[in-house]
Amino acid sequence: MNFYKEFIIRSIKIINIGWATVMYFILALIILHILNNIYGKPDAKYYEKMDTFNITIEFLAYIWLIGVIIYIIRNIFPLFPFLFDGIFGYDHNKVKEVTGATAFSIFIITFNDRLQNYYLILKDRLFGFN
Repeated sequence: MNFYKEFIIRSIKIINIGWATVMYFILALIILHILNNIYGKPDAKYYEKMDTFNITIEFLAYIWLIGVIIYIIRNIFPLFPFLFDGIFGYDHNKVKEVTGATAFSIFIITFNDRLQNYYLILKDRLFGFN
């Protein structure tokens, strides 16, 4: 492969990685907004009144839901068109950042207030940390 073609393909790959990361970030924010509309904003006072068993079950069910959402997005996202797909034989679906949904997983967990509240309450109750 000549240098010019290699340079173009690697440049497209860098653009693709950046595009995928930004798109995964936007998707995570949209899905978190939808989840907050469905479940309501997390309320620490509400959870303080619940017993530990029910919070644990709710926490595990919510993690399960997040896992299913990550699976769905991981399988749908590669179907999104990429502007430079096919140029010099570049295949958008061979890039792990596109097909792996790692960035999406990080964003949807990091920015998820509900998961953070569950964690803080259970950490305090189960391990006595403040």
